[in-house]
Amino acid sequence: MNKNFIEKNVKKFSSNIFLIDENGHSVTYNRIFSKSSKKLNFIKEGDLCLILADNCLEYIELYLYFLKSNIKQILVDKNTNESQIKKISNLYKPNYLIVNNSNKTLLKNYKFIKSYGVYNIYLFSEKKIQINNDLALLLSTSGSTGSSRFVKLSKENILDNALNISKYLKINSRHTTITTMSPSYSYGMSIINTHFVKGSKIVLNNSTFFDKNFWDKINKYKVNSFGGVPYHYEILKKLKFSSLHLPTLKYLTQAGGNMNENTILYFLNSCKKMKIDFIQMYGQTEASPRMSYLPFKIARKKIGSIGKVIPGGKMFLRKFKNLNKVGEISYKGKNVFMGYSLSYKDLSKNYKKNKILKTGDLARVDRDGYFFLVGRKKREIKISGLRINLDELSGIMENKKIKCCFVKKDEKIYLFTVSKQSVSYILEKIYSETKLNKNFFIVKKVKSFPLNKRKKIDTNRLIKNELH
Repeated sequence: MNKNFIEKNVKKFSSNIFLIDENGHSVTYNRIFSKSSKKLNFIKEGDLCLILADNCLEYIELYLYFLKSNIKQILVDKNTNESQIKKISNLYKPNYLIVNNSNKTLLKNYKFIKSYGVYNIYLFSEKKIQINNDLALLLSTSGSTGSSRFVKLSKENILDNALNISKYLKINSRHTTITTMSPSYSYGMSIINTHFVKGSKIVLNNSTFFDKNFWDKINKYKVNSFGGVPYHYEILKKLKFSSLHLPTLKYLTQAGGNMNENTILYFLNSCKKMKIDFIQMYGQTEASPRMSYLPFKIARKKIGSIGKVIPGGKMFLRKFKNLNKVGEISYKGKNVFMGYSLSYKDLSKNYKKNKILKTGDLARVDRDGYFFLVGRKKREIKISGLRINLDELSGIMENKKIKCCFVKKDEKIYLFTVSKQSVSYILEKIYSETKLNKNFFIVKKVKSFPLNKRKKIDTNRLIKNELH
């Protein structure tokens, strides 16, 4: 998202309301830089800032001002603790740390510079490290915000994906959305980007679906759309989404992983009745982040599909000889990232534009060109000479109403489940559905699955909690 585009966009939609903050105050496009340009001018072009991202007015001001000014950003979740901040800071040498002022512990460890709304700004390093000029953002792909492995995104990556997604979703300047995810998560960031580029309105929200305040905002501000991951839709189903009165809602988007077929059918039926489109999408942070969409009109015929490639991209399979008609999803487009980084030493590296992204996701394609995920390449294992995909096993069992997670350890497959069915029943179901030897599996009952920041099962914590 280059400097000229941001300034032209702000000027084009100058009188439009851009943000409604947590207190209900409105901010127009032409006011978005009124505070930041005066109070942040000590941070210079090329500086690197680590920011605890939050769905608040000051964060959006920081995010866009830094993009406009070619100030580099490392985005992490607002709940990142001090030890994680130290770890990332020591590896990346940011010039400034920008932290929620509720995090008082940091006052003891770093030089305080000034406050900016709900944020405190600290000096970490006066030394300016060498950074590729195209680099705009560093985002984590891990559920743990303490991970030092980041995805490098350029301004072109972000802008290209935002424009192509907004084109398909037909977002315009009369559209209103509401935040439901952390903006440090690529999907949450993408929703902000796609509405900014079209002069739309964003209602800033940190309430959950369980909070009446969320639904009051939907109706008060006549919200037209919101997005969520599978975890969010499981909650909405429990809340009996179909019984809610939401007259202004036009569509919902879902990404961040596969949903089970029963939940998909629930939302296809509910949304049809409520005259709302339910649009499933697929993406990765490395693609800035969205790559495909499934049109609502065909979703019932293609249930379980991640759809077709977005405008401006190409998606295809790299075939594996040992997998029947299944290959790794590969993607090419201007939204493909600049590469990974593990420390500041990786920030100056050159990169190849429009390279092919090998996603690590395994899929098949039907005769109409629709993609269907079957698992992760890295979740493939070999046992007794058989190649088995653990995600595919989870999907098979979930369709039989047995929620479980598979992990390989010591030549055994551990099946963790929250299901109330007996161990013998579960093993029999595995055999009847897959013909895999029951002796491959050890079934362990758990009360609940630990979730990471992306609301997906955290297999590392599961192993640590149950097998150590």
